[in-house]
Amino acid sequence: MIKSYFFLNRQILELKEILLNKKVLSVFTQEKDKLVIEFEENDQLYLEYCVNHSLPYIHLKDFYIRAKKNSLELFEFLKGNIITNVLIAESDRVVAITFNDTTTIFFTIRGKYTNVYLKHFDEFLSFKKIAPEDLKTIETDLTSNRFICEFNVPDFSVEDNQYAVEKLKVKYPFIGKEIFNYAGIINASTLTEAIIKVITIIKNNNPVVVSNYKSYEVNLVFKGLPIELNDLIINEFKNLNDAIGFYFKEIFHLSSIKEIRDKILKHIDKELRRITNKQNNLLTIIEMGDKESEYKKIAELLLINNNNLKSGMDSVTLKDIYENEKLITIKLEPKLSPKENINKYFQKAKESKIQFQKATELIKTITDEKNRLSELKNKAITAASLKELSQIAKQLKIKMKTEKNIPESIADKFKQYIIDGKYKVFVGKDSKSNDLLTLKFAKQNDYWFHARAVPGSHVLLSVENSKEPIPKSVLKKVASLAAFHSKAKTAGVVPVSYTLKKFVVKRKGMEPGKVALLREDTLLVTPEIPAGAEFIES
Repeated sequence: MIKSYFFLNRQILELKEILLNKKVLSVFTQEKDKLVIEFEENDQLYLEYCVNHSLPYIHLKDFYIRAKKNSLELFEFLKGNIITNVLIAESDRVVAITFNDTTTIFFTIRGKYTNVYLKHFDEFLSFKKIAPEDLKTIETDLTSNRFICEFNVPDFSVEDNQYAVEKLKVKYPFIGKEIFNYAGIINASTLTEAIIKVITIIKNNNPVVVSNYKSYEVNLVFKGLPIELNDLIINEFKNLNDAIGFYFKEIFHLSSIKEIRDKILKHIDKELRRITNKQNNLLTIIEMGDKESEYKKIAELLLINNNNLKSGMDSVTLKDIYENEKLITIKLEPKLSPKENINKYFQKAKESKIQFQKATELIKTITDEKNRLSELKNKAITAASLKELSQIAKQLKIKMKTEKNIPESIADKFKQYIIDGKYKVFVGKDSKSNDLLTLKFAKQNDYWFHARAVPGSHVLLSVENSKEPIPKSVLKKVASLAAFHSKAKTAGVVPVSYTLKKFVVKRKGMEPGKVALLREDTLLVTPEIPAGAEFIES
């Protein structure tokens, strides 16, 4: 629903309350398809546009890390400008933000033409490059649109009430497929009444993020819309911006779960195939029984009739003195001598006895292992967290992803958490472990945390992609972990220092676990294992 016209309509009303009169500090891009506007704000404020046509969005963030390289400043004429309004086209998925110098930024969701466009006096510019002739057509279209700043509930006519779906789609294309789908299953006397009901829910109700941990699907909808509740986890939010932030975190979280689960299930299926083959072989041996006496009898008959045997014979027929001198035909190996053929059957008798004994002993072990794997497979299928899957992987001795160029044995020396299903956190266990974490394990752009003025663990937030900003909410959660793993864990509020690892140094003569900070910031947090933090057994 994130691409729905009415979703955008609700969003512009929420954004307007926050963005009105905000002054632009900079406009930049450092990731493909993403444009960011930074505002002059004490608490930091960034408006991120994503113009990837498969999942376009607008999201307001309170934290962003500017890359030192690969960050490109754009549209410098916007610097210092103040937002005067946030609007939406009356009948199109176009969001417009206007500024005090009459510049307008348009965010459009239009398939391959999904983009950010700017009208600056006589200039018309685009964020993603497009053909000049297309740009001119889009300029004419956007600038001729009528824009509004209220919630747009369609005013259906009496005639509309008689229309079927296809005719309404043609007359009101901006309503969108999703709204029609919901209208088709909502209780109402007419289709137009059902559409109004759906739109009213979007206008008034809290957004919810609906996650299915079996199908790995995540949807952002609104409380009150008809949804199937089977196998769903629902998180409700008071505003769209928070819901959007969680929505993308949950997409990443579920993709991580899918990746680990698929790896576990692939491993288990491979082992089950191997064990099933082994189990079938053992059952065949047991079913055939112990052939020792049969092979031993043949060997003794050959030995008694040794004088009748010659090299090159492929079989021999003898009287079975053990079975009333009944004739018996025995297969021989032509390339072997009579003595070698006799020894071969004595050896087969010995091997058959050992093989049967081993098969009888192994069948229970193999069956137990098969049952254990089947049980772990069921647990992996139903597991709803990375912690559960990590524990299963550990039981199976499957090596999961570890930090690049860092021996796995080093990572195992720390307590480990994962936050919001994505961010890896490592916690020192003692002074030596703290030094190892900070001086050997940490990378230069990782975040380092420690409770101020009290003994405690060094805590590290691993940054795998330095171009991707770490949300402030995540920093606060890591700071809470640092406070929790300190002597101040019983205090109400604890100041926690944090900085990039490159600003943490150990000077000559410092005791184990002691370091100095060249630069630091401080967060005031409650000591706790916060919501969204999962402990991973090392």
